[in-house]
Amino acid sequence: NGYFDYDGSWADTTLLRIGYNYGIPANQNPTNTLIRAFVGNKQFGLLPHLEIEHSNGTLTAGTEIRIHRSLHWGKIKSAETLPNNFNYDYHFYEYNGEKDIASLYAHELYRLEKKVTVMNDIQFVYNRYGIANEKFVGTKFSVPYFFINPRIGINYNASESSNMYSSLSYTSREPRLRNLYAAEDQWWSGESPQFKIKNIVNGIPQFDFSQPLAHPEHLLNFELGTNYHTTETNLKINFYWMEFFDELVKSGQLDLFGQPITGNAERTRHIGMEYDATQKLDDNFELSGNLSFSSNRLIHYSSYENGVGNKLDGNPIAGFPDVLGNVRFTFHDNNFSSSISSKYVGSFYTDNYKDEDNKNDAFLVFNLDALYTLRNISNTDIQFRFEVRNIFDKLYFMSGEGNAFFPAAERNFLIGLTINL
Repeated sequence: NGYFDYDGSWADTTLLRIGYNYGIPANQNPTNTLIRAFVGNKQFGLLPHLEIEHSNGTLTAGTEIRIHRSLHWGKIKSAETLPNNFNYDYHFYEYNGEKDIASLYAHELYRLEKKVTVMNDIQFVYNRYGIANEKFVGTKFSVPYFFINPRIGINYNASESSNMYSSLSYTSREPRLRNLYAAEDQWWSGESPQFKIKNIVNGIPQFDFSQPLAHPEHLLNFELGTNYHTTETNLKINFYWMEFFDELVKSGQLDLFGQPITGNAERTRHIGMEYDATQKLDDNFELSGNLSFSSNRLIHYSSYENGVGNKLDGNPIAGFPDVLGNVRFTFHDNNFSSSISSKYVGSFYTDNYKDEDNKNDAFLVFNLDALYTLRNISNTDIQFRFEVRNIFDKLYFMSGEGNAFFPAAERNFLIGLTINL
């Protein structure tokens, strides 16, 4: 037995499904192995809608129909000590993914009076996930989801330059297909479909594909805010309270392709304030920015390892900083514009255990960009763009998952040319 290392230094013939059991004579493991993973997507859809103006507002109704089919496979792109006459087009995993979406929605903006508008939304959604034609393993399932998503809101125009609004909504979302079955990982880690086991026959689990272990997440969201706008000033303040049921949160682990592994948390809560402002200083200069403060906590959640539960109620949710901010100072004059911007991201944990070793430090980074446009050059506009990202060459981690941290790029430059005919 063995394992597959990301650097390709060692690979097991059984894991890569080569060897006598697979009709490919091999007496030793391939070395310096480079794997190619492929996903081919095809999608078809229809998005008709109808708008009806009436005496007190507008009614918009429509539907969405999407049919998505995908092909996934992996093969050895290069390796040493492979058998003679090895077929490099051999797929050691392969399957088809399926997703169907059908929804019907209606959106009504109704004027109660001159200053008051009421919004009513309703959406009926049907989603279906499926796996078919899996090579070697033969897993096949189809899982349907049906949701009703309502929303109601009210807006009050206090004056020509200010308004206040409030909304309440309930939204549901299905888990990703990889939450049901990470089929790409099956050859490597023996990943099993994440469904309830109904019985075991000769040591092989028999799954009940009508009972997935990953549940849809549901959100009850309340928002309250105000806007103030003039020709020189725009200011927006928004408060939100989001109660999640079965939210799909990060576990602090990565899958084979470096993507976060998620799972349901029974109850979570996100509360925050958002500020967004733009101020024209004169005809050429503008200052803009946004700032948010939030609390993102696990209310009821336990993780399990070797059958032992670990209660994490009250811990911060992985990947959510409590403070975010952006500031941009812009100069523009006829054909030229330039701006310097800063981005601040507060510290956040990379898992749900509140482990100080698995904490991404806060960072502040600055960028510069400039754009110059030559207009009507033989009926053509030519744009020159120049960017400096991470001006002060700050070394920092941009994100992380568990004990794996991902550094951001050092100072880098971009030069672009766009020709609009």
